[in-house]
Amino acid sequence: MCCRSAVERAFTEMKTSGAPEKHAIEAALFIYRLHHPDVPANRAEAEVARWTVARRVH
Repeated sequence: MCCRSAVERAFTEMKTSGAPEKHAIEAALFIYRLHHPDVPANRAEAEVARWTVARRVH
């Protein structure tokens, strides 16, 4: 998806600034939803988690 880099950047920059992970995820999700308002919330949350939090685990 074309917005992946924006989503990842929002998450990374929030975390780098010292924001709690919850806020970083919310910012990333906000960016995702701007690009894809038609995607159901649960699917959007799963995709954002896969691109951000899950990426750091591997």
